[in-house]
Amino acid sequence: MEYPHYYYDDQNTQEQSFQEKPPRRGIGGYIVTAVVFTIVGALLATILMPSLYEIDQMSERPANSPSAPVATPVPKETPQPQEENSPEKPHKPSYTPNPTTRPMPELNGDTPVISDPANPLPDIAEQVSAGVVGIINYANFNALGIPLGDGLVEQGSGSGFVISADGYILTNSHVVEDSDAVGVMFPDGTEMEAEIIGLDKTTDIAVLKIEGENHYALKLGDSDAVRVGEFTIAIGDPTGRELSGTTTFGIISATSREMNIDGNTNVYLQTDAAINPGNSGGPLLNMAGEVIGITSAKTVTASYDEFGNAISAEGLGFAIPINDAMKIVTALITTGYVQRPGVGISIVEWDELAAAEYETDRGVLVYSVIKDGPADKAGLRPDDIIVEVNGQPTPSQGVFVAMVKAMQVGDSFTVKVWRAGEYFETAVEVADLNSLGNELAGGEANYNFYD
Repeated sequence: MEYPHYYYDDQNTQEQSFQEKPPRRGIGGYIVTAVVFTIVGALLATILMPSLYEIDQMSERPANSPSAPVATPVPKETPQPQEENSPEKPHKPSYTPNPTTRPMPELNGDTPVISDPANPLPDIAEQVSAGVVGIINYANFNALGIPLGDGLVEQGSGSGFVISADGYILTNSHVVEDSDAVGVMFPDGTEMEAEIIGLDKTTDIAVLKIEGENHYALKLGDSDAVRVGEFTIAIGDPTGRELSGTTTFGIISATSREMNIDGNTNVYLQTDAAINPGNSGGPLLNMAGEVIGITSAKTVTASYDEFGNAISAEGLGFAIPINDAMKIVTALITTGYVQRPGVGISIVEWDELAAAEYETDRGVLVYSVIKDGPADKAGLRPDDIIVEVNGQPTPSQGVFVAMVKAMQVGDSFTVKVWRAGEYFETAVEVADLNSLGNELAGGEANYNFYD
C-alpha cells in the first residue's frame, strides 16, 4: 500500500500537496469515493516507472530530474512550461550501466567499542560517525540551465556510509542520479571524488567507490533479526554540510512494512527516529552500532481532513533493510547493474465504474509516460486507456505490472488503446528501467478525455 506525501529529501516544490483530482459530475460523495479509490489504485501500480527520489538542500533535486512515476497524491516535480526566451538545460543522458567483473570487496567494518552498555549511544555516535559521509551531487550547468563548461555547481546532497576499507560506499540512487560528478565529504571536511559503480532505481540503492585503502568502514548487522521496539540510531546530513553528522534516536516501529513509494513497491524498516532532508542514504543502526538499514524516506502527511487539507504526520521514517540491500549491492559491484524490465509508464486501475462516470472504455489508465521510453516510442500518452494486451482484455493493474516484470528486456507485446473515443494498436518493447531517462512526456493525466 502507499500513503500520500512521501518525502525523499524533497525540495519545496515537491512538498506541495497534490490537490488536482478528476473533475466530479455533481453526484457528491459517491464520486468522491470513486475518485479516491482510483487515485489509491494508482499508488499501487506505478512500479513500471523508475524509482526516482529527491535530493535535498536548496536544489535538492536536479533541475532536470523527472516527475516521480506517480499516480500518487504527490507527483514529483510536474514539468513546467518554459518561458519563450529562457535557456533550456542541456540534455543529460540517462545512467548507462557499465558491465564489470569486479570482485566483491571484503566487508570489514568495525563494531564500535561500547564502554557503557547501559547507554551505548555516545560510543556508537562517536565511533560510527567516522564512516558516515556526505554525498554531493554536482552538475555542469547553473540554476538557469546555462552550461558551465568545465565548471561544476552543487545541485543536491545526501548521506552515505563506507562498507569496506578500500572505499566502497552505499547511498540512495536518487542522491546521485543525474550527476556530472559526485563528491564524498568526510566528517573532517575533506572531500574526495567518487565513481558511481552502479545504481538501481527500483530499490533506490547506489554503490560508489573512492580511492584509498584505510577508510573507516561500518559493520553490517542482520536486519532479519530486528524486532519491533528495539532502539535505533540514524546518522546523516539532514541539511547538507551545515548539520553534517546529525544523530537521531528512536525505535523500530515495524520490521517489514510493504509500501509503494515513488512508484516502487519494496519492504522497509519503519522507525520514529527523525529522518529529514539529507538523511537519505545514511545508516540506520542498532544498539551494537551495526547497520541494519539505509534511511530512504519519511511521510509528512498522515491523511486528509474532510476539506482535503493535509494532516501532518510525525515519526514515520523508512529504511531499506540491509540484508535486502546487500543482494542488490553485490550485483551492482560484481556485474555493474541490475536489470529491471519495464516500459516507462505509471498506470491507474480504470474499472467499469470509472469508465461509466467518464464515458470511456475500461482497462488501465496511462497516468504518466517517461520521455523516449518504450511507451513513449510506442505512441502512448497520459489519459490513454489500455483496453487489450496481446488481444486479450486488459487484466488488473497488478497483473499487468507482474506481466511486464516477468518479461525479459527486449521482449515486446501489443496493446489496444482507447483515446478520445477511438482505438488504435501499437507494439511496446520492454526495456531496462535503470537505463531510462527521467523526463516525462506530456505531463500527467488530467482526466479530460475528450480535449
